[in-house]
Amino acid sequence: MSAFLRFMRRGPISPGLHGVLDYPLAAVLIAGPLLLPFGDEAAKVFVLVLGGAATVLAVGTAWSRGIVRVLPPVVHGVADIGATISLIAAPFVLGYSGHGVATVFSIVVGAGGLAATLLTRFESDLGRVPSVEFARVLR
Repeated sequence: MSAFLRFMRRGPISPGLHGVLDYPLAAVLIAGPLLLPFGDEAAKVFVLVLGGAATVLAVGTAWSRGIVRVLPPVVHGVADIGATISLIAAPFVLGYSGHGVATVFSIVVGAGGLAATLLTRFESDLGRVPSVEFARVLR
């Protein structure tokens, strides 16, 4: 097993708990820009897109809290890492760092999501399922 896969499968947060946390995170990413005064259209659109992507990941991951269960958990983890780092960097890259609410929201939600991601064991809690075999390709 590669060092990367060992890293992604070693955290104290179970797949079930991470799967439960995915749904409120997606809701926060969708509701935040709609309810808070972001003050920047790029920030609003970016966070809404991430909220939609988080919803797809939550529903599509092959673990007990997924609904469709086609996406290997390790792929979910890689997507989470990319999304949370993007969320943290977005105020500076997309130019909305002057908008306090949008900036604080992005950094706080991104940092919390990154912490949860780095502490998760990205493995299926369903036993052997065909879609999980896809993770072997990532080795």
